[in-house]
Amino acid sequence: MERIPITLPPIGMKSDEIVFGTWLVKAGAPVTEGDELFEVEADKASVVFEAEASGTLGEILVTEGAVKEGDLLGY
Repeated sequence: MERIPITLPPIGMKSDEIVFGTWLVKAGAPVTEGDELFEVEADKASVVFEAEASGTLGEILVTEGAVKEGDLLGY
């Protein structure tokens, strides 16, 4: 099965303000396109991102800390 990279898409916040919040799905779990996948936090907002494709969350690379747009978070 093809591994699809999961990256932080552009969200219009300064890169030093974005902190990875939490994965809403565990590694190995099936996901359907549109499922809530992960959350990031900034000074004034939390943003939840949805899966862009259906499949299985195979590998989590980032679990905490500062992130910026385009960072690879998992597969």
